[in-house]
Amino acid sequence: MVVIAVIAATIYVGITGVLNTPNGEAPSLLRSVFGPFVRDHFPTQGPSRLEHPNRVSNYHKCALTPEPLSCHLPVSPPDTVDTCCVNAPGGQLLLAQFWDFAPAVGPTDKWTLHGLWPDNCDGSYEQFCDDSRVVNSIETVLQTAGAIELLASMRDTWKSNSGHDDSLWTHEWNKHGTCISTLAPTCYGPQENITAPMIEYLARAVDLHSTLDTFSALADAGIVPSWDRRFNKSDMLEALSSVSDGHNVTLGCTRSGVLSEVWYHFNVKGRAQDGEYIFTEPDGIKGSCPETGVKYFPKVFRDKKPVPSPPSPPRTEPFTGKGYVIINDGTQGCLISGGEWYSSGTCATIRGSVSEFGGVELHSSRGPCTVTEKGRFVCERRVTPGQFTVGENGELLYGGVGAWGACQRAAGWLKEGLWNGKWAEQLQLPVEVKLFWRAL
Repeated sequence: MVVIAVIAATIYVGITGVLNTPNGEAPSLLRSVFGPFVRDHFPTQGPSRLEHPNRVSNYHKCALTPEPLSCHLPVSPPDTVDTCCVNAPGGQLLLAQFWDFAPAVGPTDKWTLHGLWPDNCDGSYEQFCDDSRVVNSIETVLQTAGAIELLASMRDTWKSNSGHDDSLWTHEWNKHGTCISTLAPTCYGPQENITAPMIEYLARAVDLHSTLDTFSALADAGIVPSWDRRFNKSDMLEALSSVSDGHNVTLGCTRSGVLSEVWYHFNVKGRAQDGEYIFTEPDGIKGSCPETGVKYFPKVFRDKKPVPSPPSPPRTEPFTGKGYVIINDGTQGCLISGGEWYSSGTCATIRGSVSEFGGVELHSSRGPCTVTEKGRFVCERRVTPGQFTVGENGELLYGGVGAWGACQRAAGWLKEGLWNGKWAEQLQLPVEVKLFWRAL
């Protein structure tokens, strides 16, 4: 029997090597005769290669019953679900849109796409999850793959107010796309396809954005861009509930109270790239618009009446300009240049700036600051600057989390490392602190 199996496999491999069709599969006659036999007796043979970079193989069929819904898994994955078939352990997906009025970007009656972001179902989120998949230019990836139609759609709807659309697309993939579990290269076959997940992530974001007409929903409720009118946040939320199936959305405003962003929240049944997106409530306290007096300015281009840009944040704005990062109220110490907690000596002068794509970046004399893949706060030259945000009470957040942990309290000349959020919990660190800003 073994001899017969070897002979059959040899004939099958030899013939298919000569008569393979252009897509890499054996002709249907050969498949029907020899295919089942070889599959049954040589199960280590991998699935067929991808026919096209925008189409996945059958490596993960994801025919699960019942089909899993993100953020509603019975126990923590991967014990009970294939994380190639549902985004986990996170799960909520946010579709973010921009209203860029100064400088104006996109049509005067359309919101533009910001990005598609995974959250952890509790308001926290991961970012820059896989350095091996970081790219320098999404535009180059799409051109090389021949995804010209997708690239044209992105140029129309996915706009950066800095004029560098490719920088925005690249940032969104590197920061957010690499954190969606169903887009992992191993989900696409034994060759770990890298291009297909990028293309499917971008295409899903563009498609989803096209179904969310924020401008029309607001206009139908009498909320239209104006220099003079002011609006209530509750009226805007009610108007947009017609788009979001009755659920709340998140509204983002500039520091001067001008509407600039909307986030729609979804749980996903199936894979993020092709699953069913189901509207849901925001997964945490989000938003930055006042309850009343919200401004909604028209988009103004160079050939029309100019509108002044929002004022630059003053030096006393948290984590911008020069300052110290202090522990709690500052009596317990501050950070030194490497990012450690110190209670003696001189605090490190930190320079904070508003990031091009939202949030703030921090730099010490050692280099940019970030949180490592193991959760530790560091400042050093060889790292990419992390994207931090500022909480409602002025505390420093990373991934939406403002809790930081340490092994023990810094005392005397003892330096202590700090870990963020879930990493501090996993390490069971007994000391919890918060980080604040003291401007210079």
